[in-house]
Amino acid sequence: MNENNDKKEVTGTNQPTTNINKTSNTSNANIRKKLMRVMLIIIGILVVILIIILIMGIFNGRSKSYEEIESIMKEAATDYYEVQSGLLPEDEGETVTVNADALANGDYMKPLSELRKGEECSGRVEVRRVDGKLIYTPYLDCGENYTSKELYKAILEQGIVSSGEGLYDLNGEKVYRGEDVNNYVKLDHNIFRIVKVTAENKVLLILNETNSNISSDFDDRYNSDRNFNSGFNDYRVSRINEYLDSLYNNTIEDITFLSNGDKEKLVGFNLCLGKRNEGETNNSNAVECSDVLENQMIGLLTTSDYMNASLDTNCRATTDKSCQNYNYLKLKNIDWWLITANAANSYEAYAVRSNGTIDLFTTSATKKIRPTIMINNNIMIKSGDGSISNPFVLK
Repeated sequence: MNENNDKKEVTGTNQPTTNINKTSNTSNANIRKKLMRVMLIIIGILVVILIIILIMGIFNGRSKSYEEIESIMKEAATDYYEVQSGLLPEDEGETVTVNADALANGDYMKPLSELRKGEECSGRVEVRRVDGKLIYTPYLDCGENYTSKELYKAILEQGIVSSGEGLYDLNGEKVYRGEDVNNYVKLDHNIFRIVKVTAENKVLLILNETNSNISSDFDDRYNSDRNFNSGFNDYRVSRINEYLDSLYNNTIEDITFLSNGDKEKLVGFNLCLGKRNEGETNNSNAVECSDVLENQMIGLLTTSDYMNASLDTNCRATTDKSCQNYNYLKLKNIDWWLITANAANSYEAYAVRSNGTIDLFTTSATKKIRPTIMINNNIMIKSGDGSISNPFVLK
């Protein structure tokens, strides 16, 4: 009996020890699991950090695009002249220049050798005062690989021709002539055609295809010479002048002609308002420019500019029917106003008929509008070759 009791006592004494061991083992396992979980989280975080560092290294280490470098230079020059404001141009048309090396030495930007690895590049930023505003223009030269290029230079690189379709040296300007020429420019809302490059390297554009909603009479006021509301052919006081002003300012419902970005690329120009007879054969704009309205932001084409676009040698006088031939400015099924008025009276102005001929119309008639604008000579191209499938796109 004593032996059995002793065995029971021993058995009863060992049972709690086994439970404690099991509890301890479970607790240790849980701790190990938690530690493993924490370690995995830490490793995951470190992996993510390493990936981010690697990506940043790749992007920071890659060469910037040419357009990115131009933007960097422009921003650096803006910061530079905020500090060196006394160096900025004060007079209209005055230009100052800061080169990329100076901007890099002043810690306004990284050196070009770091921004464009493996290439020899130079750069500068020109600041010009135009119409009271400061225009910052970056120029980047990376040799044969890339050179910043103004619109007018891209146009002139097409080459001057003396026969056939293309760009002609005419009356001191570079003028497009012919039926199929590569003179397309894309702005934010519309496609334009290049009419000519002026002696100051500014570029005259005309709207390519006019919107059906863009139309107006030339004028509709009462004219005592006619005893009727036939209007007057004086552009300065005309309805069409008012209409173009509204078009430029985007105040005509459902029509956005120019974006703010487009307007920053424009420069004021003189509108030639001289009146012309039907038989006039001087096509140099001398007749039209005998009377000018200065510093306008929008206008219409003169008769001489339309006639000069034709390659037909029989296009001599204002209303010669041959002026419709070999002329890229001709639009089918559309009559559109020119700016030139009839010198013989006070109530007629010239328009281009749908067949491409120039004719006289009473100013109260409603015609389509093809506005002209002038691109400044420091505006760069982003892409394009001037063709209809790849028009010049401006920066």
